[in-house]
Amino acid sequence: MDNALALDPVEASVLLLWAVGVIYVCWRFVQCRSVYMLILLVGSFCIPGLGICYAAGQAIRKFTNREGRV
Repeated sequence: MDNALALDPVEASVLLLWAVGVIYVCWRFVQCRSVYMLILLVGSFCIPGLGICYAAGQAIRKFTNREGRV
């Protein structure tokens, strides 16, 4: 018997990435509390890839800044 609420691995990974992105943006909002981060937080709730793309962009920016100083 197939469960109607069961998720396949792709759906589960998308929901997991969405949750991680929302948690990251929420954490950044708590740290700096700006209007920009509030808009990004609301957007990351509405658009699944927005939060994880923001997190990836921040990681790339940190990496490139670290490489420039060395």
